[in-house]
Amino acid sequence: MKVKTGRAEPLAPEERRRAIVQAVIPLLVQHGASVTTRQIAEAAGIAEGTIFRVFADKHALIHEAVKHSMDPAPIEQGLAQIYPAAPIEVQLAEAARILLERMEESIALLSVVRTMHSFGNRGSGPPPFVAAANAAITKSLTGLFERHRERLRIEPARAASAFWGLIFASGHPIVSRADRLTVDELVGVLLSGIVEPQPEVVS
Repeated sequence: MKVKTGRAEPLAPEERRRAIVQAVIPLLVQHGASVTTRQIAEAAGIAEGTIFRVFADKHALIHEAVKHSMDPAPIEQGLAQIYPAAPIEVQLAEAARILLERMEESIALLSVVRTMHSFGNRGSGPPPFVAAANAAITKSLTGLFERHRERLRIEPARAASAFWGLIFASGHPIVSRADRLTVDELVGVLLSGIVEPQPEVVS
């Protein structure tokens, strides 16, 4: 018979690793790479030394947390579940909501990537997992636009890049929250532009 000690069962190494990674992500959004291991330990509910039994150093932990956060699978799954028979306006509005939910966190973490040498040399481009995530999301968006190819003026892949770029630009920190485009505005700009068509002059 197992005697209860009042303490929680210790986590398996992979579970512990995952718990620490999930605890550090919101701290990175708030503090960037300056987050301390003490803050991480408090958020994860562990002793500070436990971090270094799971990760070689703080940079290794931050690298793993950013990589975990950039996993495109949740976005891919969300885009795949958009009802294919809905009008293109409805599908793009839903896609925009899915992407915007992750935008603030993703941009904050990309800023962390740019400040850390452990992700590669500065100026050499994003680390492979960031490029892979971007490619996966663009591919999923391309599939969505493929459903409406007959209505497009450009190839679905280029439409996907334009849509993704517009959402990323609108969600960038340089744009204040008050000035960011709404979902309906994003879709409207993509599909109709920003200029009202001039009425035809009847001679």
